Amino acid sequence: MAWPRGRNGCGWMHIISKYMKYPVLAAPNIGAHWLLGCLLLMLLAANATAAPSIRWICSTETKPWQEMTAPPVADGTDADAVKLNPEVRFQTIDGFGGCFNELAWAALQQAGKSQRKAVLAALFDPRTGCGFSLCRLPIGANDFALDWYSDDETAGDFAMKHFSIRRDETNLIPYLKAAMKYQPKLKVWGVPWCPPSWMTTTNDYKHGCMKQDAPTLAAYALYFSKFVQAYQRAGINLYAIHPQNEPSYNNNIYPQCKWSGPEINVFLRDYLLPQLKQDQVKVEVWLGTIVSHRLEEFVDPVLGDPVTGPQITGVGYQWAGRPAFAATHQKYPDKQLLQTETECNDGANSWAQAVTTFDRISEDLNHYANGYDYWNMVLNETGKSSWNWRQNCLVTVNPQAHEIVFNPEFYALKHYSHFVPPGGHRIAVNGEVVKNISAFQTPAGKLVVVASNHGSAGSTLRLAAGGKEATFSLPPNSMNTMVLSDW
Repeated sequence: MAWPRGRNGCGWMHIISKYMKYPVLAAPNIGAHWLLGCLLLMLLAANATAAPSIRWICSTETKPWQEMTAPPVADGTDADAVKLNPEVRFQTIDGFGGCFNELAWAALQQAGKSQRKAVLAALFDPRTGCGFSLCRLPIGANDFALDWYSDDETAGDFAMKHFSIRRDETNLIPYLKAAMKYQPKLKVWGVPWCPPSWMTTTNDYKHGCMKQDAPTLAAYALYFSKFVQAYQRAGINLYAIHPQNEPSYNNNIYPQCKWSGPEINVFLRDYLLPQLKQDQVKVEVWLGTIVSHRLEEFVDPVLGDPVTGPQITGVGYQWAGRPAFAATHQKYPDKQLLQTETECNDGANSWAQAVTTFDRISEDLNHYANGYDYWNMVLNETGKSSWNWRQNCLVTVNPQAHEIVFNPEFYALKHYSHFVPPGGHRIAVNGEVVKNISAFQTPAGKLVVVASNHGSAGSTLRLAAGGKEATFSLPPNSMNTMVLSDW
């Protein structure tokens, strides 16, 4: 083999010296020449610009999660193109997920081991599944618990001597740890549907309001503190707590408890925040989960308080609270925002419902939500709660038929969560919000565009970024994700 040589007899070293701060001395043998040649190739590769590429995933009702043939990438920017601008960043994306419910774990326990592993991987594995990383946890019973319980039902136990998460050690914690095998850094936040029943005005888990006497509020603050500490000792990354699920309501038959905004503020300011500080508990405190879009009802009394406000990390909205995302960001731009629960629907698990969810994810993220949580991740084939009504879920497990069904909303979530990891950012699209389109930049620098076509005919979407563009023919009634690399 003939090696390239320069005037000094060492051609490789002469070339490599151009790429390095200091000159390279002549190597005494051919092995050194070979080694330095490899180094040159590595340097040239590092300095080379990779060709732009596209990955396109499309879901339709009959063909979910299809790898589509990517269109060619061309130079230029058409005037009609949807222009992506990664230089203009909005909020950080903290993650996607769902709620850990007892009925889900019961359904998974009834499934075979291989089916259970397949479901957990599909939900939590970041390589092949949804990659869920930010999830919700009930503090005590919710409406998809096996039945009513709290972590201290001993009436008058203000010192919380009988507090225990023993029941969770049988159901929720094993579920969490099974998920953590696929997502070790899983973050969860907790919220109660109802305090211990003796703390409500009806002494029951329904139709009551939170008692407002000082001993009860102090005991409830201690209850929260003990819950966080117990879960953290169990190895669960419980990073945040919200004071009450849907504090506007106490009119249903499942666990609920009503609070006013000023009452929540007093509890947070005078009881919970001081208790957590006294116990040296490291956990974020959020205001949630709010179902009112009127800031003056819950948000202003808490975030507007000069003592409470600075100590609250963010606001969690669901259902009727969703329209408040943009207004909350505008008024309190330093606060994070979380979509805490999708609409439950009726158990039909239809394609139309999935398309609605897909678009609402886009709407909430385009209006500054940092994260998005679905409701029931898993249910059995009945889809029923312990209070006997049906709701949707991402995955249906039918142990009698030995069947797993990935419902349409599973794909609606995966179109976002699989491609936008925590730490990504929402970026500008044409400088403003474009309906049915969301765009992000991942920590690795890839551009991710999520778009829908609701029409009964195909539609054209032209994307442009960095002086490049590509034209996509979106199938009718479809959900789509495009990943643009090296644009």
